[in-house]
Amino acid sequence: MIILKESKIQFKNPILGQSTRAVEEHYHARRIVAIIDGEERNFRFMKNKLPFVASEEEMIEAIEAQLNEESNA
Repeated sequence: MIILKESKIQFKNPILGQSTRAVEEHYHARRIVAIIDGEERNFRFMKNKLPFVASEEEMIEAIEAQLNEESNA
């Protein structure tokens, strides 16, 4: 069972030297803290793995995919 505890969006300006703003064009990654089988775990997904506008279901699917990758490694 996966329970989302926290989700934070990280921004980074694609043009070096300019200020970063909290807008979709500057979206860089998302950090998610989830409770999995009673254990708290941290995940980080880059923008190519998880879009800026992501539902809770999409976040859980991304976590499940990462867990599957870890178990197959």
